[in-house]
Amino acid sequence: METLLQFKEKEYQLHRYPATNDKSLKAWSAAELLVLNYLEDKNFGSYHLFNDRFGVWNCILQTEKLHTVWTYASQKKAIEKNILANKLESQNSFLTSLDDFGSVECALIKIPKSLELFELFLSNIHANSNEQTEVVCGFMTKYFSASFLKIVEKYFEDVSQSKAWKKARLLILKSPKPNILKNEELINEILWRDRVLKQYYGVFSSKSIDIGTQFLLSHLEVNSNELNVLDVASGNGIIASEVLELNTEAKVTVVDDFNLAVDSSKMNLPTERTNFVCDNNLKSLPKENYDLVLSNPPFHFEHENNIEVSLDLFSQVKDCLKNKGRFVLVANKHLNYKVHLKKLFTEVTIIHFNKKFEIISCLK
Repeated sequence: METLLQFKEKEYQLHRYPATNDKSLKAWSAAELLVLNYLEDKNFGSYHLFNDRFGVWNCILQTEKLHTVWTYASQKKAIEKNILANKLESQNSFLTSLDDFGSVECALIKIPKSLELFELFLSNIHANSNEQTEVVCGFMTKYFSASFLKIVEKYFEDVSQSKAWKKARLLILKSPKPNILKNEELINEILWRDRVLKQYYGVFSSKSIDIGTQFLLSHLEVNSNELNVLDVASGNGIIASEVLELNTEAKVTVVDDFNLAVDSSKMNLPTERTNFVCDNNLKSLPKENYDLVLSNPPFHFEHENNIEVSLDLFSQVKDCLKNKGRFVLVANKHLNYKVHLKKLFTEVTIIHFNKKFEIISCLK
């Protein structure tokens, strides 16, 4: 895997986190480098960074005043690891999408796969903008969508595109539009059975509960003695919500890498029965502690398909489960998770399936 980046006569060692065995992947793209090329003759006092997934902007712009808006716990860790690996001193401050950004002079965005998340970024930037605010958005041309333009033109008067460079392009946004509602909360509401769930823009499955989770919920059973429950990759908290209804004595811990997912679950779950954790792994959780672990594990990461993260989580689930505890997950059948799970658990059974999904029960 390529880890050495040479940029403007300097060298940087940039690693992906979590690590991957896919040697075709690296910790930067031409889109991020094109943004940096654009900034070469600019002189901004500070930068707000969005979707700097592995920290290439944080490392190369480390002498500048930076405000990094992180969305994933793994992203924040990747940035910190790469700054440390390159022995850099950063002036960076970390913010979430729900924090007060302060005045935004220049914002850099690597456009995410989720267009809702892109709009959330732009809405927050616009709410903290002035007449001189400039936004530089980088993307690979193969991922271009006409929706990019529809979204940016909602917030900015002056929208221009760069020429293509190494299959990457830029959208340059200037002149924020007046008379747009400031600090508008971009929240979706999803009707599920007899209640409404809320979630911020960008959280998985924004229009309805995704069909894999629906399949799991239609067969979900929680035993009376399963009092300590863990929901891994918890999203808006729907699985945890069902657990708390099925066992009124249970308490649940929800874990998700995406901070807006965790913040969404806080709108849907009772705080007195729920522990909320934003992390990309389970290593901070107590060992042999949970009676039941539930999950609809992700395998899409931005534009990449990757089961490595889920496979690593499975071994951590085993560590967290009590002896004789259950791990129940729903997954696309083609992922063939049963083969991997049988290496970890004493008993692995497909308890329900349809044309697309299977529900797998594992006993420790």
